[in-house]
Amino acid sequence: MRWRHTSLIARYSARFSVRGGIGLVFLLLSLTFGLMVAHLMLQPVEIMMREAPSRTRDLEPMEQQRRALDTLTEQASPVVAWMLSDKRKETINEPRRDAQGRRVTRPDRDVVAEDWADHLLHERPALLSAIFLVLLLGWPLVVALGAFDLFAGDIGSRQLRYQLLRADRSSIFFGRLLGMLLTFVVVLLLVTATVTVYIGCKLPVYPWAELLGWAAYGSLALLVASVPYIALCAWISAAVSGPFTAVTVASLAIGGVPLVAAFGKVSHEAVGYVNYLLPWGYQMRLFHPEPAQVGLAAAGCAATTALFVWLGHRKFTRRDL
Repeated sequence: MRWRHTSLIARYSARFSVRGGIGLVFLLLSLTFGLMVAHLMLQPVEIMMREAPSRTRDLEPMEQQRRALDTLTEQASPVVAWMLSDKRKETINEPRRDAQGRRVTRPDRDVVAEDWADHLLHERPALLSAIFLVLLLGWPLVVALGAFDLFAGDIGSRQLRYQLLRADRSSIFFGRLLGMLLTFVVVLLLVTATVTVYIGCKLPVYPWAELLGWAAYGSLALLVASVPYIALCAWISAAVSGPFTAVTVASLAIGGVPLVAAFGKVSHEAVGYVNYLLPWGYQMRLFHPEPAQVGLAAAGCAATTALFVWLGHRKFTRRDL
């Protein structure tokens, strides 16, 4: 592999990937998905403000928004804790605190998940945290729609043979992979910046410094979680000969793992570990308040990425192009 050829292919791939039809659809889909999630999170606050009692309508608009947001955050805390918890015995409507505000503890209550939810909803901008959690659940499928055609289309049309006259296979593989990664960095920054500005202008209850700082961290966490799925798409794209087959297999692989884990562990608890074949099982811990948990999640993403990159490179260098 030659670094000069790899960097040249990466720059070319990143520059022209968004200009094609697939790139434009991916960009529009990413922006639409991010803004739709942001709108769905802001809509309950606006509804609560309209339905607020007359005594609160005499307050300043910002104070009304703050009170509505605080009420909504308290209502959403059990739901977020339930999402982050490995335990499923308690219901999401069950109170977490008594009349005096003290935490209600029981043997089946996951206090760690509740502290985690409190960190995201009270110590950080709650709306932005909720948006990041929803994006983290849907973003892998968006990755599949953006990175599925790294090699499959050119393998099917035999166009890669012309590039092999000027560059080796390893340079082509890693160059296109790096180019796709650069494209995802740009798209993620654009989506996060758009959502952050939308929240800051639509609901100005958070300081801009706090909002921008958490948005930067969330963008980095989403990027770390996206890299293994990009590597998986690269492996699948190198193994098949057609874009339609690539997008079908990538979507089924990424979306099928959590479905198999969710339905399978109803019968056998051990089936739930299928989630750890992909970052589904630990990617939420990228937003954990403990640095050790964040480091373990990042290490898991790095290990999964290395495995898929090795499998993809091995397949691409050995198959008939």
